[in-house]
Amino acid sequence: MTFHSPTATTIKWPLLAVAAAWALTAADNAAADRPGEGVTVQPAVASWTSAVPVSWVFVELLEELGYDVQTPISLSNPVAYLAVSEGDADYWPNGWFPLHEPQLPDGFHDVATLFDPHCPACGIQGYLVNTAAIEEYEITGIDDFTRDEVKAAFDATGDGRADLFGCPPGWGCHEGINAMLDNFELRDHINHVDAGYAANFAEALSRIQSGEPALYYTWGPSAWLLSLVPGEEVMWINAPGILDDEAERAEGVKGAVTDPIEMGFVAADIRVAANNAFLDDNPAAAELFRQVRLPLEWISEVDSAMDEQDLTDAEVRPLVAEWIAENRDTVDEWLEAARNAAE
Repeated sequence: MTFHSPTATTIKWPLLAVAAAWALTAADNAAADRPGEGVTVQPAVASWTSAVPVSWVFVELLEELGYDVQTPISLSNPVAYLAVSEGDADYWPNGWFPLHEPQLPDGFHDVATLFDPHCPACGIQGYLVNTAAIEEYEITGIDDFTRDEVKAAFDATGDGRADLFGCPPGWGCHEGINAMLDNFELRDHINHVDAGYAANFAEALSRIQSGEPALYYTWGPSAWLLSLVPGEEVMWINAPGILDDEAERAEGVKGAVTDPIEMGFVAADIRVAANNAFLDDNPAAAELFRQVRLPLEWISEVDSAMDEQDLTDAEVRPLVAEWIAENRDTVDEWLEAARNAAE
């Protein structure tokens, strides 16, 4: 029996076939790992600082999925929801609901989706008064500001009404505060100072630090709660809901004047809003929006660092990357689910 050695011709085509199959497999794997490759995404971001770390989390993770994510554009709430509904922004991860529901444009739910909250009940908000004034005037709730001596003490503008340092026009809290004042006939007793929020908080802080009374609105997650700490310099006071049946009684709130306390606002769920056409074309992104869950404590910590160190939005991004690295196992589960949805 004669044995013949294989020639170059007999081995050439099998090797080429194997190489081609390997190349195709590698390409398929790369495509599976980066299902967003070649897709440009335009996010929007809210104008308050605690929205920034949330925004960068989604940018980082979408980029890991291969998307070309543009710098988020900062928009006020109503403009952001309009931009999402019209497709000028693909998504906005800073929705506070039910607070923002009145700011949605007509037909929003026909063309856009609100995802389950990535930070459930994280949006605590309400009214605070400096502790010294609470003790001096025996204040427990917003209705105490109908008393003449209280109005006089909190009247910074000299119009005979107590000044409430609130929110600027365009914010959901601006509408919420005004609705409370109107519905409970408090306009003759309380003046809603609706300047920019940073200016309003600075005025309240200045008054409190100089020993004067101050009534102001704030929320968490935010650095504001670390600048004037509930239970120390200030306390949450009771306030009615925007409507009688919307009162939110919360138990165990740190720094509340009573327990339970009627906060005046339902604790908000922080949610992603996204354009349906974008979601239909990008199932990986849609699944990512379903998966992400962010801790309130971390958002507040980053917001505080932004305030203390005067960080720009770009300088916040490394802090987000650090958090992702520290939570890599969980993040990888989110990304795997997103990649599987694209198959």
